[in-house]
Amino acid sequence: MTHERQPPWVAEQLLAALQGEWRFTRSLQDLVSHHPIGTVQGQAHFTPESASTAHYAENGQMVLHNGQSFRASGRYFFSQQGADLCIYFDAQQQRLFHQLRPALDPQGQLSASSSHLCIADRYDSHYAFLSNGSFVIEHQVRGPHKSYRSYTLYERPGRTDNQG
Repeated sequence: MTHERQPPWVAEQLLAALQGEWRFTRSLQDLVSHHPIGTVQGQAHFTPESASTAHYAENGQMVLHNGQSFRASGRYFFSQQGADLCIYFDAQQQRLFHQLRPALDPQGQLSASSSHLCIADRYDSHYAFLSNGSFVIEHQVRGPHKSYRSYTLYERPGRTDNQG
């Protein structure tokens, strides 16, 4: 099957395509028991600092499987370096989280994988940029302190599943 449409994602232009508002839904699952831990729903925003850098901030509401609920937030710093997209913990770009080298898979979807060792806990992560303009980040975290899977779907506000 051939696709007539141009894919919405290009590796060298990922950061530009990510700029602006996103809504996200995240599910967390225990890797040992396979039981759900909880969910997070919220808003994320990529704010450009320059043509090749942007701040990422997310705010949401986490609801644990036991019903407890609280605010959750996160921040990263993104840098486009040619076809690579680097994700840092800090704006000084001294603490690298992931260096992504996105490539097209056989279905024409842009994706990348990366790993990060945080003390003794390993983050194996996969980023997929979907043909409908949304994207997914999945982390599998294993180690002596953590054992969970995080799956996050990002969509533009106002989009519905049948658009694209």
